[in-house]
Amino acid sequence: MLSLNSCTENIDDSDLYTFTGETMVDHFENDPENFSDYLTILGKVHPSKRSESTMLELLSARGNYTCFAPTNDAIKQYLDSLLLLNQVTSTDVNQIPDSIAESIVFNSIIENENEEAYSTTDFVEGALSRTNMNDRYINISYGNDVDGTSVVFVNVDSRIIVKDIEVTNGYIHAIDKVLSPSTATVGDLVMNTPNTSFFGRLLDITGWDDQLMDYRDEAYEDFEKAGEDVTEVVNGKNWDGRYPEHRYFGYTVFVETDSVFEEALGKGNLTVEALKNWLQTNGYYPDANYDDDYTSEDNVINQFVSYHLLPERLTWNRMVIFSNEKGFYNGAINDGTQFQTNVWEYYETMGKHRRTLKITGIKEGKRINRYSTMNLTTYREQSVEIPGVEINSTNGQYDNNAMNGYYYTINSLLLWGPDVYNKVLNERMRYDICALLPEIMTNNVRFNKTASWFFKSDYFDVIPSMSEETVFQYLPNTNNTGDAGQWTNYQTDEFNIKGVFDFTMKLPPVPYTGTYEIRYGVSANGNRGMAQIYLGTNPNNLPPVGLPLDLRVEGTTTSVGWVSDTDLGSDEAIDEKDKAMRNLGYMKGPKYFYPASGISGRDCRNCLRRIIFTGQLEAGETYYIRFKSVLQSSAEFFFDYLEIVPKTIYNGEVAEDKW
Repeated sequence: MLSLNSCTENIDDSDLYTFTGETMVDHFENDPENFSDYLTILGKVHPSKRSESTMLELLSARGNYTCFAPTNDAIKQYLDSLLLLNQVTSTDVNQIPDSIAESIVFNSIIENENEEAYSTTDFVEGALSRTNMNDRYINISYGNDVDGTSVVFVNVDSRIIVKDIEVTNGYIHAIDKVLSPSTATVGDLVMNTPNTSFFGRLLDITGWDDQLMDYRDEAYEDFEKAGEDVTEVVNGKNWDGRYPEHRYFGYTVFVETDSVFEEALGKGNLTVEALKNWLQTNGYYPDANYDDDYTSEDNVINQFVSYHLLPERLTWNRMVIFSNEKGFYNGAINDGTQFQTNVWEYYETMGKHRRTLKITGIKEGKRINRYSTMNLTTYREQSVEIPGVEINSTNGQYDNNAMNGYYYTINSLLLWGPDVYNKVLNERMRYDICALLPEIMTNNVRFNKTASWFFKSDYFDVIPSMSEETVFQYLPNTNNTGDAGQWTNYQTDEFNIKGVFDFTMKLPPVPYTGTYEIRYGVSANGNRGMAQIYLGTNPNNLPPVGLPLDLRVEGTTTSVGWVSDTDLGSDEAIDEKDKAMRNLGYMKGPKYFYPASGISGRDCRNCLRRIIFTGQLEAGETYYIRFKSVLQSSAEFFFDYLEIVPKTIYNGEVAEDKW
């Protein structure tokens, strides 16, 4: 029997529970002093509306669960608080409404399915990778108790008082406070947080708080395949997968605290007029209007706010993806703690003025719009000209996990200006396809290894059209380790599009008007598809560009001309081969990622980049790209990453690097 004597229980290795062969319910039944109320509530709750069994029965059987179990004292404290708010009429657990019981239970349990349940050794700061049964992320942070003892916090203020209680169907972590994540929208959460009041006011006067209200696509709830494991038959071949259970909307907001604004504008000078004058004086948003119509998206304050908003729910751990980048290919889970080199992701912000921000993961954390020079031998930072805006993983004592997204406080002003579009984004921009599809992150699909994933044809906002014959399937790397298991993929995952496909996708914006190359990441083999590509501004009438993209053509064919750098020998011979391949419309894969130990993308003969477009692109314009199969039978069309590269990089004074 465990003793949960007080809130000052030390969290150290001596607290590890000794495995006894119990199920979760066995453990709760054997410790009524601490878990009798939780046990009662489990018996009141059904796993779903369609289920006749209870959570008590579910946790009595086989399975794989992580349970953050509130003690009797924690439940009493929670129900007392609800009684004061008139949300319950009694603190008797037998009489609480079903909605309250469901909230307590669903927020406390993660169904890990075919993955291992979480012990504390799996925790890193930020959100756990799987959502709880209420489809909310559970956040982990670390701190110290009043006596200096190290503490693991769950959702900011609930402490694990006994950890790693191993049972036959998972792990239990006893907590001292019921997990009750905020039900506020992300805009309301910012506006009602004491140290973000000024940014909250900006959300209010610009009307952006009203644009951050959506939570769930109710029309998708009627989709008959939602949440189902299915076998899709494409040209007589079976493909297994799962459709997402829901289609949630999500948002991420980067927020300067009041103290950050005071540092820029002066203490006691937190006014909208002061910010507007500061932006104008310092030359930001030069084409914006400086009138008082803050709801206009042409207004400078409105544009300042919109550059802080992303249309997806990003957890701290998934803002950038540590996976198979250079230097990490040892077969272990890569969570960024064994840092080898910078990783990054590009995101389009909200609003009619289409803009991009770059988030870079460095050893010390995450930065927005960092500008550095990389050592071309080690591919580590050699010098840093613009450190970037630091993102905080939490807001201290205040909850940053809203019903429909997250906000993250930042340590300096986030601005769109010449340093961003002429320096930070004047580079080869490599986009993983997942970063272009906000729904992937918001709905916890990316790297969700419980299944490969299918999608309804209108699931993605940036794909305005998809033929009935097109089957989109997302394939996460099954082990998600630094060694991608011979997959020649950037960030170890891919889309595999099946059928006689035809789909159109919105491209991300370019930072400035100029000449660009667009490159398509290729993993060639004989089972792949072949597509004609179209590109332009009218998604309903796009002109074709170039020759068809044939993913069956392997690197060593004469039409590509791939030869390994090792066989070429000298730097001069390597550069000449690169030029010859470019003349054929191809490039070797990047050195940056590693499909296998010691083998970079550049070393793989079928890991290629095909140049699919070269031409003028306008800043602020919306471009679409269409892929239409030219084969009459179904094939697997590999879709992994795109590169958008300004001419200053691919044909500049200094040769483009091989990374």
